[in-house]
Amino acid sequence: KVSYLPRMCLQYSSPPQPSSDEEDIERQSPPLEVSDGETDGVDPGPGIMHGETGSKKKIRLYQFLLDLLRSGDMKDSIWWVDKEKGTFQFSSKHKEALAHRWGIQKGNRKKMTYQKMARALRNYGKTGEVKKVKKKLTYQFSGEVMGRGVTDRKHYPH
Repeated sequence: KVSYLPRMCLQYSSPPQPSSDEEDIERQSPPLEVSDGETDGVDPGPGIMHGETGSKKKIRLYQFLLDLLRSGDMKDSIWWVDKEKGTFQFSSKHKEALAHRWGIQKGNRKKMTYQKMARALRNYGKTGEVKKVKKKLTYQFSGEVMGRGVTDRKHYPH
């Protein structure tokens, strides 16, 4: 059996079976799905934690932040500037702790940083859920995210 292992290693490094190598690579690369924030009913594989919600769709960053703000959890890291307008701010001292918690909630293997989380928030500016406010570390949820106009929507997804 000892001589079998080196032979197996040599087979793996040689190219006569490219299809099995490709399958091995596909099995080893589920992290591509993690950065998306949503799943399409595909099991992300072992080592990736599922969100605490228990649903098939993972929680999105803006929902996570809104939940923290509404519950008052992590109030040393994030707080309302103007709740009526949906404006909130991150603590310059504790923003990394909040980002780390988001990474855990999301099920990331690598540590989440505020810089990475802020990039996701900037992307929400393009889709409209959250926009950056001129004040440092300050953002604003859209009216729809805040629950205004959700029941009497003018645009239906059909």
